[in-house]
Amino acid sequence: MTHGTIAGILLTDLILGRKSTWAKLYDPSRVRIGGVGDFISENLNVAAQYLEWVTPGDVDSVEKVIPGTGAVVRRGLTKVAAYRDENGTLHEHSAICTHLNCIVAWNSSEKTWDCPCHGSRFDMQGKVINGPAINGLASVENT
Repeated sequence: MTHGTIAGILLTDLILGRKSTWAKLYDPSRVRIGGVGDFISENLNVAAQYLEWVTPGDVDSVEKVIPGTGAVVRRGLTKVAAYRDENGTLHEHSAICTHLNCIVAWNSSEKTWDCPCHGSRFDMQGKVINGPAINGLASVENT
């Protein structure tokens, strides 16, 4: 709400040609030297998250997923989020988050699939619990 009020003051000053104390701070072409380190750090973090696409899975086969747990398994060029329920039934979904395509990870404490990039969370069956993702994990045929 504060920024909305400031925007109203700033836009009024700009339209009327008055000098605004807020113009320099909100100038989109401003350069913030101190932000370069944060910019580099955050972009390296994003790159690291996408490296998950080329790493092996948590386990090398779905047979190693014990009841009540989940693990990411590499299947060819993609990754599968495999969950084995307490009855031993295997449930497989794409391990690719539907928000921005990061690879989800199994959260054993909450029994959820969590995306490290933006915090989306999915239940054991791949349904969205928390966004920003709005679609669940895609279903995969059990093979």
